Amino acid sequence: MRRAAFALLAFSWAIPSLSQAPHLLPALGALRLGDYVQAIDALQPLATKGDADAQYLLGLALESAPPQQQDLEAAHGWYQRAAAAGHAGALNNLGVMYYDGRGVPRDLAEAHRLYRAAAGQRHPEALYNLALTYGMGAGVQRNDAEMVRWLTLAANAGVPGAQAQLGLSYQRGLGVQRNLALAHDWLLKAAERGHKAAMRELATIYEMGLGVTSDDAKAARWRERSAQ
Repeated sequence: MRRAAFALLAFSWAIPSLSQAPHLLPALGALRLGDYVQAIDALQPLATKGDADAQYLLGLALESAPPQQQDLEAAHGWYQRAAAAGHAGALNNLGVMYYDGRGVPRDLAEAHRLYRAAAGQRHPEALYNLALTYGMGAGVQRNDAEMVRWLTLAANAGVPGAQAQLGLSYQRGLGVQRNLALAHDWLLKAAERGHKAAMRELATIYEMGLGVTSDDAKAARWRERSAQ
């Protein structure tokens, strides 16, 4: 059976609400401007005092910074401290590090465990990543029905990759009864949120009339948008 083709792990960039974390405002402003040095300097004292949001953001800054400021080992350490406090974004990003073997030895079982812990808090990207571990049999026995269950939660939470993947699952009858109308609807949601592979698949759906009336004009529009 052909495997779902859009799978791509989701890294969490969730930023705490400023109304909930005004003390993080200088660091958040620096991150948005790409000033990692200032962001790291602002976050260090807050993270050291045990602020889980600051620890998560510091891990995020250290992991995603340019090579001069990047420190994967330190990022892993700060994610771990935030994850120990139950921070869902940190749990997810730790999972991505273990899945990729990025800064740590690759450990698919640990990645699955971390995704599941974050997904238990309904963290959108973790819901998606957990679904992919079931779909690929990564760190857990492959289970397409479980993949679809978690994909549905992630898709309803607005994750474009999950919406696209769920559309493919309905299109191919992968872990769920085949339903071309639902396949179209989920791929359309993903395409409207900018998912390029979903746009291309949607163009094919309109060209071939898969679950919808064939429409060459719509097919051309989606193919053009995917190429932009």
